[in-house]
Parts: sequence; C-alpha cells; structure tokens
Amino acid sequence: MRSRIRVSGAGRDGFRVGRREVLTGSVGTGALLALPNLNLGSHPAAKRHAADSSGTFGQYTFVYGTPDLGKDLAGSLVAASYPAPKTASVLSPAAITMSPRTSIPVAVNLAATPVSAPDQAVTAVATVEMTRDGAKVTLVLLDPATAKVARQGSVTLDGVPADANILVTPVFAPDSEIVSLVLAITKPVTRRPVYKVHPLTGKPVPRLATTWRSHHALAYFDQRTGAMTGPFYLDDEPSLALSTAAASGSELLLWTTREPQPGDPAAVRAQASLSRLSVFPLGSGKARLSVPAPAPWPGGEPVVTLPSGDVARLVRGSGVQVCSVSTGDVTELTVAAFSQVRSRPSAVTMQIRPDGTAFLTKPGSGVAVIADPAEKFRARAEIRFPPPASPLGAPWSKAVLSAEGETMYVLGPASSGGLSAYQVSSGKLTASYTEGYHYYGLHQMPDGTLLAVQPQNPRLAFFAPDLSPLGVSDTDLYVSAIF
Repeated sequence: MRSRIRVSGAGRDGFRVGRREVLTGSVGTGALLALPNLNLGSHPAAKRHAADSSGTFGQYTFVYGTPDLGKDLAGSLVAASYPAPKTASVLSPAAITMSPRTSIPVAVNLAATPVSAPDQAVTAVATVEMTRDGAKVTLVLLDPATAKVARQGSVTLDGVPADANILVTPVFAPDSEIVSLVLAITKPVTRRPVYKVHPLTGKPVPRLATTWRSHHALAYFDQRTGAMTGPFYLDDEPSLALSTAAASGSELLLWTTREPQPGDPAAVRAQASLSRLSVFPLGSGKARLSVPAPAPWPGGEPVVTLPSGDVARLVRGSGVQVCSVSTGDVTELTVAAFSQVRSRPSAVTMQIRPDGTAFLTKPGSGVAVIADPAEKFRARAEIRFPPPASPLGAPWSKAVLSAEGETMYVLGPASSGGLSAYQVSSGKLTASYTEGYHYYGLHQMPDGTLLAVQPQNPRLAFFAPDLSPLGVSDTDLYVSAIF
C-alpha cells in the first residue's frame, strides 16, 4: 500500500518560465516536505545506528522539489500517511514494519533550494514576498527534530520593482551562529519589441525583449538573538545573478562575475570574463579584500569550508581550488581519480566529514574518493563502481558514505539499476539490490535508512542499511534535493 502526497491549490491560466526559475534550475513552485525517520526497531543492520537506548529517532528528513508539470504551480501540500512496506513475499526476511507516522507539509513558494547547517542542526529555507515598497525576504530555520520553526527573521529590500527577481542563498558558517544571506537582485532595465519569424508560417511575430541587470546585497541573521542586520548593497552592478558563497567562522567569501554589456569599451570587454572573489567580515557589507579569481565562473559548484578555515571549490569536475581566507590567494590542486575525461556528463559532489577528510564523488566516471585536505587532497581511499544510468541531474547526490565511514552506498549500474554497497577500505562490492528500477538520487537519514529517488512514481523508496527494501511512497513532486 502506498501513501500519496497530493498537490492542490488555485490554478493559473497557463504559465511562463521566469528568470528566477531558470536561474535556480527548476520550473514551478518550490515545496518542502518533512518525512519522519523510520524506527528500525530490532533490525540487525540498524543496531549500530541507534540514536538512543530506545532505538527511535525524533528527526525528520526534508524532501524538496517542484510540482509535476501540468499541476497548479501555486499548489500546497497535503499531509499523507507514511508508506507501508511491500508484501511479505517481496521483502527479505529481515524486513520490518514501519510506523504509521505522517509526513508534514512545511513550505511552498521558496526563493531558493534549502540549505542545512554543517552539523545538520537546522535547515534554512527562504521566501520572497513582493510588497508595495519593495521585497520582503524571510529566512526560516527549521528544527529537524520537530519539523517546526526554530528561528526566523526578515529583511526588506526597498525600491525593488514588482517584476524583479530575487535569488536568496543562505550560507552557514562553521563555529558561528551567524547565517549570511547573499541576495541577487535582478531588475528589468529596458523592454523593446522584436520580431521573430514563425517556423511554420514564415511570418514575423512580435515579441517583447527584456534586458536584465543584476547586483547583490548581503544580510546577516543571528541564530542566538533572531536579529537580522542589513541589507548591505554591493556596488557590483552589472553582475551575473548566479554566484558562489561560503563562510568561515568569521568571514564570508563571495564569488561574482561582471556581466558583459553592449556598450563596454574594448579594455573592459577583455576583462569581462574574469570573476572576482571578495571577503567580507561576518556582519559587514564592506569587503576586506577583493581580488580577481581564476576560472570557471561561479554557478553553484560544490564549495566547502575546510578545517583550516580556508575554502575549497570543486571546479570543472576534476580539480580543487583552495582559497586562503586571509589573503585571497588560490591554489589549484588536481584530483587524480577525476582526471580521466568521460563522454557522459556527471554530477560531482564534495563534502567535509567530521574527521576533516573530504568525500568526493564523480558518478559519471564511476569513482569516489576520500581525500585529505591537509595533504593537498591526497586520496586516502578510492572506490570504483559501474556508472549509474543517471549520473547527472538533481538530486546531485548519487553516492553517500555511512556515518562511520566504513561503507559507501551508490546507485546501481546502468545495466541493472537498484543500489550497491562497497567496503571503503577494500573497494569491494559487499551488497546489491535491484528490482529493475533506476534511481537518480540517494540520501541517508541519521538512523541509517537509505532514501532513493526515481523519476516516476513510486518516487521515494526506503531501504535498510543492508539494502533490504522497507517500502515506497508516491509524491507529486519532482524531487530536487533531500536534507
């Protein structure tokens, strides 16, 4: 038996894809859904994952995505029963009965993909409300223990026109209670009619062409007091709305790129493709330093704060740029396992583990690495696996590492689908499971439960750490990320 999460709401007469939707890589209304962690009870593979003596977990997992195309874009989510497991004849003998807890609808109309704190203590979501005087940006911090609001604060951008687009990037800083908000403000500056030839009739059809220009602003939210400071407007117009940001315990690092303009002189055009890296003390709108940054342009590439306080960007799917917070100097390092060029495009990920090492994955090349940033990202372990059918696209996570770092779970081979488990120390395959489904995203909950996502319903499939199937659930969301 499956539970179904339905999307309902007031309809619209058609829709247009706005610049904000294009820049955020999705179409439609963002929605966040909270699912409770499974109570694995006496399941043998889950004993070492227990959070307390009762074996139960109070945390929720947040599923983020957009409604199916053709659904009402201004939809809302209805709570649904948690999925029951499949019939006993299909399940392995170790299968367990899941608790009939319900999922919780949390938010819609989000201004950006949610972001979790480094310690997973809270998840940040942002919304933008256009008002008579400008745009009101609200940051909400969700408590994963209750799926309720822990803290929230708002800031108003004055003088922003109603047809502007606001992209919000929350940035957590390790060892700091300050959450930075990078606000990309994109305004229409000129509109003029143009004519396009209709491909069937050959006749010119009038269209309205719009020129957009962007600049950025910063705001800061204090988790202790709930106070919001800012906005601080940056003098970086015209610039691309897409940017990359990371924070150390005391400073915010922001990569931006100037937009080339038709009237730029030759000297400016020659420099237009260069990005800049600016370093701001947390709470300030004035950069302590601003220096040219090496390619590529910023655009959502993986970026992490290292234990040293410096920041690393995973670029071009093959190398790491380590940026010194104190000087802005950049050191480029090569990840040898990622250097082989493949014809298939691939998502790449980079995460810092509690022991200070980095877990990097490149599923299109069938490789994952545990590297040591303190030793120029030297590989401590390398795991090879057959590339999955969907190595690119959201959710970007195609492989996850168990909490103790002994096992890596990854999407199964393109030939068979399912899931696979590898021993990190030896790189050997230790378990696999498939029913012929090809998944395109993978997440591990704090209790060890695996949540796999596929393009069609049932989109959500739950597995125990030994890859025993636990159950499935339908959803009307195209899942973009899991937190």
